Amino acid sequence: RPAHRSRRAPQTPLARGGRERSGMQQVLRQIQEAVEPVLERSLTKRRRQEFLASAGPLFLCLTFIEDALRVLLRWKEQMSYMTVTMRMSGWLGGLLLIFSLVTQMTGSVLVLRPKEVKPSRVKVGCYTLLAFVFLQPFMYGQARDADFMCRSVTLAGGLLLLIWSENDRKQRSEDMGLPSGMESTSSDRLQLCGRVLLTFLFFFQAVYSENGGMHRLWTAPSLFGLISFVVLAGLAGMVCAGFKTEWSALLLCGILFLSNLYMYPFWSIREGLRDFYRYYFFQTLSIIGGLMLLALHGPGGISLDKGMKKAI
Repeated sequence: RPAHRSRRAPQTPLARGGRERSGMQQVLRQIQEAVEPVLERSLTKRRRQEFLASAGPLFLCLTFIEDALRVLLRWKEQMSYMTVTMRMSGWLGGLLLIFSLVTQMTGSVLVLRPKEVKPSRVKVGCYTLLAFVFLQPFMYGQARDADFMCRSVTLAGGLLLLIWSENDRKQRSEDMGLPSGMESTSSDRLQLCGRVLLTFLFFFQAVYSENGGMHRLWTAPSLFGLISFVVLAGLAGMVCAGFKTEWSALLLCGILFLSNLYMYPFWSIREGLRDFYRYYFFQTLSIIGGLMLLALHGPGGISLDKGMKKAI
């Protein structure tokens, strides 16, 4: 009698698929176990705050440093713009360019000087840069450009937040000689003003952007346009109201950084438009710096986050 041989049932595609999914889940679990400790160490609140405290002021000043260096290194082109396009006399155009160079570099150096160098002149630097932001559209004939003006207002909001953070730091370290309630109310109003100004660009992009603003929903409806409007308007509204401020500001940082790489890749643009793209690229980085400062220091007392904490 021949020996009985056991035969395995043929594997069905369902069984093979189940084992493949099990193997994939095991690989994903191993990756998660390896990545989680690294993220927990690197994304702690303290590490995040240290990064934002260093990167925020630096990013905020990048557009001023870049613009000042452009004036210095491309003097002939700048003079040609002032005399031909703006129709200024040679001495007035040169005087305004020197004013632009000195003001932007001085303000940036005062903001970025090491904290160990005393006394601190951060507020002086911020006020200097604020004055330039106010005068710049009129100097270069951009006062009627809505996008440029919204960017300038947004940049001013970032500078106001830096002034507020400096006031808050001094208030914590020394007695200012004022009643705490009066000082707190004044500081909160300044922070609110900076926070609202910081959202101007995002509301403008949500409504008028050529790549998906609200007006495009009527002229050329698209799913991307709808999503773009909802995300930008929603996050800008959260920042403006001070709701979940840290994470909404960080999300806006990420969106703005990616859109900046897509919309203003000056390194791959022909020479005639390269300066324009470079300027807007670095100006967008400065707006990101303002959002970093907001994520670092929080929304202040006049905000939904603060109201919810009081309620709790």
